[in-house]
Amino acid sequence: MEKNAAFVEEIYKAVKASQEFRNFFQGKKVVIVLDNAPAHRQTEDRVTEHEDMELLRLGPYSPMCNPIEGCFSVLKANIKRHLAIYREEICDRSRQLDNNGDVMTLAGRQMRVLERAAKAEMKCMTSVLVSRMELHCSKAVNAAAEGIAMVYGK
Repeated sequence: MEKNAAFVEEIYKAVKASQEFRNFFQGKKVVIVLDNAPAHRQTEDRVTEHEDMELLRLGPYSPMCNPIEGCFSVLKANIKRHLAIYREEICDRSRQLDNNGDVMTLAGRQMRVLERAAKAEMKCMTSVLVSRMELHCSKAVNAAAEGIAMVYGK
C-alpha cells in the first residue's frame, strides 16, 4: 500500500514538473485514476493530499473507462494468434533440453513458447494504440455523463 501511495506522489510530482502541464494546465487539478485492484483499496487513505490533486476510483470493473484494458486486450489477441501458429511446438511432448542440458518439463517448454510470443507481440503496444484506446474510453465516459446507455462490445 505504501508503494502505491509513493507511486501516486511520484506521478503527481512528474505531472506538475512537466512542460506540458506548465504550458497548458497551470492552475488545473492533477487527476489520477485508480482502478479497483485490491492493492489500490487503501491507497486513497495513505496518499499525501494536495489541494490540486484528485483521485478518482473506477467502478468494480470498468474496461470501457480504462485505456490499459483495451491495450491489454489487443496484446492478448496478438499473443493468441502467435500461439496458434506454434500450436505443434506447444503440444510437443518429446524430450527437449534447456540451455543447461537439463530435460525440460512440458510446462517449462510451454512457458518458453508463451514468453517468446509475448516478447514478439509487445511491439503492438504503441503510443498510437494507447491514444486510440484513450479516445475510445473518453467517448464511453462522455456518453455515460450524458446518460446514454452503454453497449458492450462496441
